[in-house]
Amino acid sequence: MNVITDLINEWQQLRTELAAVERAEHPDITDRHGRVWTWFGRGDTYSHCGIAAPADMINQFGLPSQRVLDNPNYGELCGICLNGRKRNVPDCKPEWNCSHLMHQRS
Repeated sequence: MNVITDLINEWQQLRTELAAVERAEHPDITDRHGRVWTWFGRGDTYSHCGIAAPADMINQFGLPSQRVLDNPNYGELCGICLNGRKRNVPDCKPEWNCSHLMHQRS
């Protein structure tokens, strides 16, 4: 049993080291709006506030539309994405059993 535990621990340590190397190869990208996009972990895909895109497409994105702001599936958006606008996300009903806890009434 100790052999298996040692192998798992070694694998976890090596995976942590590999993740650090992969992260160093994919530095964060700041777009023209000042949003910081972080590497998603696959290919050259980066993400910011629930939006994912290849690195070469990031600067083609504008700020999210009001329709995106009103979609509860995007979760919390940063101040840059909100750009002074208000989200009009409807309150979730308890019977919906959804995961948008931030929008449920207490």
